[in-house]
Amino acid sequence: MADSSHNKKRTRVVNEAFQCRRALEVYAYSMLRDRVEAEDLVQETFLVVMEKYDDFEEGTSMLAWTRAIVRLKVLQMLDKRKRRAKVLDRLLYDAIDAAYEGVDSDEYTDEMRARYLSLEYCLGKLADKPRRLLDCVYTEKLSYEQTATAVGMKYEAVKKSLQRAKAQLRECIQRNAGNPNPKTA
Repeated sequence: MADSSHNKKRTRVVNEAFQCRRALEVYAYSMLRDRVEAEDLVQETFLVVMEKYDDFEEGTSMLAWTRAIVRLKVLQMLDKRKRRAKVLDRLLYDAIDAAYEGVDSDEYTDEMRARYLSLEYCLGKLADKPRRLLDCVYTEKLSYEQTATAVGMKYEAVKKSLQRAKAQLRECIQRNAGNPNPKTA
């Protein structure tokens, strides 16, 4: 009988953990900035959940427990890559971790969907040149120097243009905050 109750707990814990999958992937991506690595890391997290399901305390937050596992895995990954996180990186990770405290999976999904729609709308309102600069830096992961070469601009011009583009995005997103469909704003 004890075996049956352990199997039931394992199934319950694993199923509950899988409900947090998307939130965990976004959390890992926010630290790694690589979608594939984030997805792989979340898969490794589920292996840990399956092994250590008995450590989960019933009545506590599954998202918080699995997020702590992801965080440890991220730091291990950074250490393995010999890119030891600098003090500032660890402070950033602490800040990201604090921002996720108390987030419920459904709440989180709705909020992220609204933010995504707002960001998508605001990116669409940017002129081509600033959008291209943002794409180089954040999608293609080019340095400012590489971006300057790719778009035929000087380094300082790229920095200033990116600052203006990010400020425009921030203002647009703030104007559309709380609007579930920013296109109607």
